[in-house]
Amino acid sequence: MENLKKLNILLLEDNEEFAKNTIEFLHIYFKDVFHSTTIKGALELYDDYHVDIIISDIKVTDGNGLDFIKAIRDKDKIIPIVILSAYKDEDFLFQAIPLNICSYEVKPLSYNRLLLLLKLLSSKFDTNEDSFIYKNLTYDFKTKTLFIDNYSVYLTKNEILFIELLITNKNNIVSYDMIQRDVYREKIMSDSSVKNLLLRVRKKLPTDFITSITGIGYKLFINE
Repeated sequence: MENLKKLNILLLEDNEEFAKNTIEFLHIYFKDVFHSTTIKGALELYDDYHVDIIISDIKVTDGNGLDFIKAIRDKDKIIPIVILSAYKDEDFLFQAIPLNICSYEVKPLSYNRLLLLLKLLSSKFDTNEDSFIYKNLTYDFKTKTLFIDNYSVYLTKNEILFIELLITNKNNIVSYDMIQRDVYREKIMSDSSVKNLLLRVRKKLPTDFITSITGIGYKLFINE
């Protein structure tokens, strides 16, 4: 679970005592832990900071956790989301299924259950390697270097961020919202800037290595 140390987690929970204990536990494993007691505050944290994982209570003071999750899914289709509840709510769970929920947990969570949950979340980001290798291409995450046929290829900062985003999500689609959040960050991403970035990266990668998903984003095309 060492890879969690590089990740940020957002907790939406309005029970102060449960939140306090959970935050203390999460701080051991994650880089940063963001906490909000309201949906409004949680959405602001998501927009203002880089968030890799979300844990959300079902019911908070200003609304239903399902509404919060729907709002997040409008921005990000694949970020792992864990639901917390004080009891089993089958109707809520049924409604949440289309939203690609990672896990449904009933409070209070035991220490062992928390560890199992963290192992599950860790597996979502586990590359098992410091390098990504495909045919004649190698990307070294430690040195931020791309090699084609063992020759290094110069990359700009945004190209590095974009390539790493594609590789770490190699089994999923990288949406435009993810590119805005992880590559352009505070800067406004225009259609032309994304097209130029994609054009430059495609010139440096093997032919047809990146597939465009119309209206959604991009995905690595890897023929295993």
